[in-house]
Amino acid sequence: MRRITAGLAATTVGVALLIGVKANSASTPRSALAGVGSTRQVPQGPAAAGPQPVPSSPASGRTPAVGQGAAADGSFQGSVIDTRYGPVQVEALVKGGRLSNVVVLQQTDGGRSSQIDSYALPLLTAEALKAQSANIDVVSGATYTSTGYAQSLQAALDAAGR
Repeated sequence: MRRITAGLAATTVGVALLIGVKANSASTPRSALAGVGSTRQVPQGPAAAGPQPVPSSPASGRTPAVGQGAAADGSFQGSVIDTRYGPVQVEALVKGGRLSNVVVLQQTDGGRSSQIDSYALPLLTAEALKAQSANIDVVSGATYTSTGYAQSLQAALDAAGR
């Protein structure tokens, strides 16, 4: 009888701890850029690799961004980020100094990865447009895609001067 009572007490305490941990973790979303060092690439000479701006028109100039320094209008490709399930690369479209769209140039491929990306990428794009930055939350179940997306977007925004 004592074993049963002790077992029930231990089970009750274990369940209570799990519920407490789950409730605590659900209240604080994690940024896709959390724990990642700076993604800004520092050129190392004239032939340095990195994100390159692709102007949308020859007349595109620099326009002040709200709350930021000057940002160039146009299309800016982010770095290709190799994830566990394949490369991720995005292109940021900047108009009037604001992020107007994000186009996915490369995404993870194959089986379950394609299914996850078809769900996660539109959410990540909507979150980036809302935040006007790469500081976006990770999509549950798509951690690698979310992190790669955010890093590539940050590189594109760095190239745009944002």
